[in-house]
Amino acid sequence: MPRKRVNYSICLLILIIILIGLWWPGFNPEQNTNLPHQMHGQLTGKDATVDSTDFGVGGTDLGIIFKHGSNFLFFFGDTFSSESMTGNWRSNTLAISTDTEPSNGIALDHWIMDPTAGLAKELISSLKVDNIEMTCIPTAAVSLDGIIYVYYMSVRHWSTTDGMWTCNNASIAVSVNNGQTFSKMTNISWDGASNFVLFSAVQPYDESEEYLYLLSTPSGRFGACYLSRVNPTKILNISEYNYFSGLSSTNVTIWSTEMSDAEAVFPSPVGEVSVMWNEYLGKWTAFYMDSVAFSIVLRTADDLWGVWSEPITIVDHTEYPSLYGAFVHPELVEDNGEVVYFIMSIFSEYNTFVMSVNVSSLVT
Repeated sequence: MPRKRVNYSICLLILIIILIGLWWPGFNPEQNTNLPHQMHGQLTGKDATVDSTDFGVGGTDLGIIFKHGSNFLFFFGDTFSSESMTGNWRSNTLAISTDTEPSNGIALDHWIMDPTAGLAKELISSLKVDNIEMTCIPTAAVSLDGIIYVYYMSVRHWSTTDGMWTCNNASIAVSVNNGQTFSKMTNISWDGASNFVLFSAVQPYDESEEYLYLLSTPSGRFGACYLSRVNPTKILNISEYNYFSGLSSTNVTIWSTEMSDAEAVFPSPVGEVSVMWNEYLGKWTAFYMDSVAFSIVLRTADDLWGVWSEPITIVDHTEYPSLYGAFVHPELVEDNGEVVYFIMSIFSEYNTFVMSVNVSSLVT
């Protein structure tokens, strides 16, 4: 039989593709196992939809979303005038947006400003002394009857190991003037060594409901996830918080006033969880960073106490090597929640980015 001719051009092209896959971190031949996702632009920094360096925000992270009145508010963590994490250090800053169409990025209309400096101001103060109080970082926020309540952690020390830190405590700061100023509530505190340090307020919250629910994790990004609840009228009274402690033999939820009784609703490692109801899926969805897989993942459940699904990868470190954070809001979605937008941080650029994920494949 005659020998077949070899198309050397095609062979060369295949070889080039293979070599690219081995060399280029952004090329992942297994990436189709992740949920479909997309970046829609930078939220903060010089290259953001609205340049935030005009407000003294060159670099920041997190971007916790909550609704106050008709506006979306975004709470950020340690903020600097430069993306290199230098200049005008503030432990936290707060931006306001009326943008309801995130597909082309989110415009931060303005920031809560220091009238003297003319720049975005620190709202929850910190000592900025290592091994005493390095910084105070917001972890969750909720608006109730026109008052803003922000859960925050007092960080004692950042570890040299990525994703680990120690905290003095967690507490709440309150604003009665639309975020212009916040007062720390010294009467309420969770121990920094407890499982209730990084809180996430469950969204949406209907003020007619009896309880405000919160997911939480210990300091760092390697703990399990826990559930608590409180009557919103008693949000500043720690003795009114109840902690999910398992199910009875008849599958009735058990709640305890003792933190030590709490049972994890899903296991470690969980970093900076954000939780919302997804109408499209008809399920609760928890977004967070898996600090072992270095991925942004989500879990789903019919009830906040579970049973939660196994983690489902959205985006991983092969595409964005220093990613973390995944903050969501139930109004920042498309098609009733088929597409969910979230705010992701990239440490190497020390800024926040608008991402989206399509969850249609999760419909059962």
